[in-house]
Amino acid sequence: MKIPRTTLFLFLLPSLALIFIFGVYPVAYNIFLSLKDVNLISYIRGTAKDVGSLNYRTVLNDSLFWRALYNTIVFTLLSIALQMVVGFLLALLFNYEFPLKGFLQALVMIPWVMPIMVSGSFFRWFLNDNGFLNNLLASLNWIREPVRWITSEKTVIYSLTAVNVWLGIPFNFILLYTGMQQIPEELYESADIDGAAGWQKVLYITLPMLRPVIVATFILGCILTFKVFDLVWIVTRGGPGGASHLLSTFSYSLAFDRFQFGKSAAVLVLMQIIVILFVGFSNRIRLEER
Repeated sequence: MKIPRTTLFLFLLPSLALIFIFGVYPVAYNIFLSLKDVNLISYIRGTAKDVGSLNYRTVLNDSLFWRALYNTIVFTLLSIALQMVVGFLLALLFNYEFPLKGFLQALVMIPWVMPIMVSGSFFRWFLNDNGFLNNLLASLNWIREPVRWITSEKTVIYSLTAVNVWLGIPFNFILLYTGMQQIPEELYESADIDGAAGWQKVLYITLPMLRPVIVATFILGCILTFKVFDLVWIVTRGGPGGASHLLSTFSYSLAFDRFQFGKSAAVLVLMQIIVILFVGFSNRIRLEER
């Protein structure tokens, strides 16, 4: 039976309405705000003036924006690289049968099921100057002075990256492990008959067969990590001195610490442009490889 086009459109209408309300409208309104001089008073009174590209020029001349952009790139690339390596090694391990496999798999997934508020509060205490880690290292006589993991401008972004790696390992592990389960066992049996070593099976069978999953995991991981906000805000609130700001926390700080909503919206628009360029570049590479 052929369904009329009008009926098909009516079925699609609720989805289209949700996409417009929660996708198109917020993006369009954010772009609208980024072109206005919006602060707390002008927002309440509705007297915000058009300023064109002034907010963008002001943000791009702010050294904190470039520091936040640098932090975001370092945070994203280091997190993704380490998460994928550890996740891949864990997937390789759990691809074999051994005692307590199910129990250990559950332990690997713990960071994923733990609320981010709990994780962030724990690591804020754990990495504090007087926290558990420094006390442990001092008790072992490995350090004489507390290491400023999250209170030094030089180390704070790397400490946050390490925490984010721990949080993101389950995501990478579960995708790569699921991908490995789909590789035909016959390929490994043929390699065994040919006398292939373990590392050769990983290099010439597992990695090539996992390539689509690895690419998808990389793209999803980059997008999810690029917009991380809650972890950094809970642990450091962008400090000390703005040294750990990511673009997301910098935008939030502009909006709700300084009440500069127009500049905050401009930062979000720049973030969206970076993500769109990244996804477009990734899709182009994937299409060229086919």
